[in-house]
This record gives sequence, C-alpha cells and structure tokens, in this order.
Amino acid sequence: GVLPHLAAAATVDALVDARMPEPVGAPQSAAIHALRGPLSGRGVAWLQAAVPRWLRDYPGIFHCPFYGLPYRQPVPMVVTIHDLTFEFAGHWYSAEKRLAFRLQARWAARTARRILVDSDHVRMELLEHYRRYGVTEERLLVVRHPVNARFRPEAGDESRVIRRLGLEQPYVVALGGTGRRQLGVAVAAWSDAVAALGAAPRELPLVVVGTEAPPVRDGVVFAGALNDDEWAAVLARASAFCYPTLYEGYGMPALEAAACGTPVVCARVGSLPEVLGDAAAWCAEPGAEAVGAALAGVLADHEKAGRLAGAGIERVRELPDWSAAAGVTLKAYREAMWG
Repeated sequence: GVLPHLAAAATVDALVDARMPEPVGAPQSAAIHALRGPLSGRGVAWLQAAVPRWLRDYPGIFHCPFYGLPYRQPVPMVVTIHDLTFEFAGHWYSAEKRLAFRLQARWAARTARRILVDSDHVRMELLEHYRRYGVTEERLLVVRHPVNARFRPEAGDESRVIRRLGLEQPYVVALGGTGRRQLGVAVAAWSDAVAALGAAPRELPLVVVGTEAPPVRDGVVFAGALNDDEWAAVLARASAFCYPTLYEGYGMPALEAAACGTPVVCARVGSLPEVLGDAAAWCAEPGAEAVGAALAGVLADHEKAGRLAGAGIERVRELPDWSAAAGVTLKAYREAMWG
C-alpha cells in the first residue's frame, strides 16, 4: 500500500530474496532486485550477506521493514520494529527465534537513524525497554497503516469460500496460528456463548482461520489458511470476531474485521484500545469466561451488534490513508539522510 506512494516521490529500489516468490503489486517505477544470499535459507543470513554487498556504492538510504539491519552499514539505515514481544514474552517463540529477534532488534535500535513503529503503544515500549540501546523520542516515528479496501461489509457477497465451507447460517470467526492469539480460549469462549444462548453448536458454528488446527468438536469448522479475499469474505459474513489475543502491536486482524462491519470481541491489551477506541466489545481479560460472556452479549443483542458494526466502519475510515502513511515514511527517510 505504501510502496506506490513512495515510488511516486523518490527513487525506490526494492531488494528481495531471489529464493522467495516475486513481490505482488509493486509499481513499475520501483526497481526490483532479486539478490542471491548465502547457502543458508535463513532470512537473517540473506540480510547480513547479500544486502550490504549490494548497498556498497548505493547513493541513498536502506529501510528494512522487519526488525533487523545489517551489521555492515554502508549507507544510512531505517528500520521498522513492530513490537517487543520477544523481549517480554519470549515463551511465544522458540529459543532460536527469540535469540535472533533480540540480536537483530537491539542492533537495529542502536544503529538506525530513524525507527518506525505501528502505534503509540509500541513507541512507548521502545522508549521504556530500549533506552539502554540508545532509543530516543526524536528517532521514533509512528506510521499507522490503513486497512486494504477489500475489507468491506460487501466482501462476503457471493463468495466461493463461503459456499465451500457450507456457511449458510450465522457463524463466529476465530484466528489461529500463533500462541498469543489463544485459539483454545476462543473455542472455549464460543462454546460458553453458544450454551448461554441455548443454541446448538451447529446452529452457530465457529469458523477457525489460519494454520493452527482447532480441536475436533461439533460446530467447529476449520477453514485453514485463506488468501486476503477469502479472509475478507469470511469476516464480512460473520456475526462476530472472537479475538482473545494476549497482545497486539497494532491489531490489523481486528481492524480488518471492523472494516467489514463485524463486531470484535477482545480485551484491552497492547495497542487494541488505541486502534479500536469504542469499536469493540471489550471484555475484562482475555480468558474464556470473560470473552464468552462478551461474545454472548453481542450475539444476543442485535442493536448492540449494529452499533459496534457502525462504530468499527467509522473507526477504520478515520485511519490515515496510504498517502499519509507514505508521507511519514518519507519523512523518516529524509531525516535519516540529512539529519
């Protein structure tokens, strides 16, 4: 979303790993450079070997949008750090990944001339936890990203994925794939809500999206990994998005649901209060009992669900557009280049 606006205002060279699929949607004015890295298939190795070699005589700056920077830095550097969960919730990562994220992010915090973050919440986390690595207020810029236009209330109309999953009745959506999103809690909360409403599970099924398979039980439909259009369609037709996440650095899945007019049920964790405002059914904590009670309240009260749907759509409309997000990014580039 940002790249076309950047390419309209500056010369953009996009460095990509030659072993990865070609980027989709890049503007023609952006030059794509597929770089061969070392024999290791790890992205860290590619960043540390292939990127600085290509940058050796480059006349501009380098921006890595994912936590790390090369140790050899022939040009000024900008980095995006999306959160610090690997610092304070390391149990969500394997030991190897936790170490890699910490080493990369700490080095980037020390050496980047500008650091981009997705929310004020993450900005404050960096100021609290990474001052020891030289992070200061003036080096931090917040870039809030809008929601892709495919996420809208009409996205579920005549969708093949809806027919494939056999979703002719109202249903609830949950998201799996990473531990902090607590798929097991979502399933338990949905089960409690269905029981509280006196409904049979198959009358109000739970559709689980993502790579994490849910427990096999009556009324639970495993959709698996979906592409963006399918994800938008499933969200738009849902009665609610059950999201007992323990942390979000921004909360794009919740914003995508809000853009579709689907009420979001979640706790006030991470950046979610900042990005959702009053456009969520807030629960006291992200446990099954609290989430289930809030979910049942949304499903039983159509007037409340309608208010949340309207508030969510309006909240997403208030987000900066891609041009504004690109403007902050370009500001970071200029400051990194010229101070």
